[in-house]
Amino acid sequence: MRRAWVLFLGVVALAACRKDPGLPQGNPTSAYKPTAVDPKEIFPSKFGMPALPADNPFTEEGIYLGRMLFYDPILSIDSSVSCASCHRQEYAFAEPAALSTGVFGLKAHRNAPSLFNMAYSRKFFWDARQNTLRELVFEPIQAHNEMAMTLPLLLKKLQASSLYRDAFNKAFQTEPNLIDMAKALEQFTLSLVSQNSRFNDFFPGKFSLLSEEEKRGAVLYNSLVDFDKITGETLGADCFHCHGGALAQQQNPNMGGIANNGLDAGITDKGYGAITGNVNDLGNFKTPSLLNIALTAPYMHDGRFQTLEEVIDHYSDGIHYENPTISPMLSAHGNRQMNLSAQQKSDLVAFLKTMTDSAFISNPAYSSPF
Repeated sequence: MRRAWVLFLGVVALAACRKDPGLPQGNPTSAYKPTAVDPKEIFPSKFGMPALPADNPFTEEGIYLGRMLFYDPILSIDSSVSCASCHRQEYAFAEPAALSTGVFGLKAHRNAPSLFNMAYSRKFFWDARQNTLRELVFEPIQAHNEMAMTLPLLLKKLQASSLYRDAFNKAFQTEPNLIDMAKALEQFTLSLVSQNSRFNDFFPGKFSLLSEEEKRGAVLYNSLVDFDKITGETLGADCFHCHGGALAQQQNPNMGGIANNGLDAGITDKGYGAITGNVNDLGNFKTPSLLNIALTAPYMHDGRFQTLEEVIDHYSDGIHYENPTISPMLSAHGNRQMNLSAQQKSDLVAFLKTMTDSAFISNPAYSSPF
């Protein structure tokens, strides 16, 4: 008998230490107290602590419910498309397609961006039209060419599920509802942190971690554009102004965080300008992080570039300085193409590949719970 009690207590202790609450079972009527998660366990000191929503503290159960919802096609009108359909972990939660396919085979209007380190952003979507992830989640759910779900029907589907009745009870002590659904998805997506690339270990200057090619790429990336007065050779690529820091992303909208990078001679997509109504914002888009950039092709808001080499060719040789709203960060180069050499382009690609975080794309905490 004593041995049985010891075994029982051992099982209870192991369950109390478990970080993953697992798929809910049934619909218990007893009160449930969710397990708080310290943000310091999520966000590394090298990135700093982001400003987090005060009314939505992290819990194991809240994050897990968000993870369930992220991977569940129940959010779409015909249960065929989930968030994970267009944001796949192996591609740093991007998708290897120029435009994603939603319900009924309809195409999205812009490229699906990668999802990580979003707690450090205050603008979301390519055109920066949303300010919080909680507001963001309702757009793809209701978009006719993405999930095409109506909110009343979604609420009925969640409330009819014993799985979700249990999960909402554990996370928020409520019946399934759309406000807490959004809060759970906010918790999960905020918890997606990429921090373990060689770039993150190198930054801001442990050159011993890089190969000679990568070192040359790092110097180009982090140097202002300049030209040798004798040979005319480009001495810097000035990538860091819009893709600088440990996050490889400018967070200030007025300093390159939302910008026009001269993709076209004129305005082909209004971008941020359609949101603000300001003609100076036409053709401006949110600057993405370059972490995991080797995984997230195709590139740009419309997925026009298939390779990193094509992207570098654009910035080296193909910037349309005549675009009326081109970023001052680019026009400061004197409207002169950099014309990087083949070696310089290769060095930049090598450096960009140090930003791949293999641990992030294989982290089981971010994978499907089903």
